[in-house]
Amino acid sequence: MYIIRVSSKDRSIIDDILLDHIDSSDKKETTPTAEHLQTLLNDNRSYLFAAMQDNVVLGYALVYRFPSLYSSEYLAYLYDIEVSAAHRRKGAGRLLIEKIVEQLKLDNVTELWLGTAVDNSEGQGLFTATGAIKSGETFNDYTYYLNGE
Repeated sequence: MYIIRVSSKDRSIIDDILLDHIDSSDKKETTPTAEHLQTLLNDNRSYLFAAMQDNVVLGYALVYRFPSLYSSEYLAYLYDIEVSAAHRRKGAGRLLIEKIVEQLKLDNVTELWLGTAVDNSEGQGLFTATGAIKSGETFNDYTYYLNGE
């Protein structure tokens, strides 16, 4: 098993992530265009990683990096991490997190944060086991759909 940072040249990996690894409840919009994906993957503040084995995608993670308002540092948000059910609890999630942290440190990011569902015990276990510190806060997500919906 290995982790790659997906680039715009990895079209089959991108297609696999879009078709087989994104929860259908997350598919509220149309499939992104090739141009849109190119923009995402060419932006050095966006990180798309894939967990691979024998050229098969086992899972992925998407992270965004941005400058802090409160200090002269960079922060990052783990927007999404998903490992297919058949490959959970086999190290793919751990390897994704480790690669993300390694790359963010190289890019001078000082803090990575994320949110997860209160009942996502598997995810919480992964984040704790890989060194994340739980804030203890409980929150609700709100969304503004800005395209008129």
